[in-house]
Amino acid sequence: MSKEDYTNYGDIVIEDTGYGFRVAPENQADGGCGGGCSGCGH
Repeated sequence: MSKEDYTNYGDIVIEDTGYGFRVAPENQADGGCGGGCSGCGH
């Protein structure tokens, strides 16, 4: 998935963690992980 693909999901925050992108929906306090994320620490 590219950054351009993420724009289709609406209000989200994309963070480049250095290990991959973490997608944090702004309506979630903790953010959480989007699909295909590799920098979640889980």
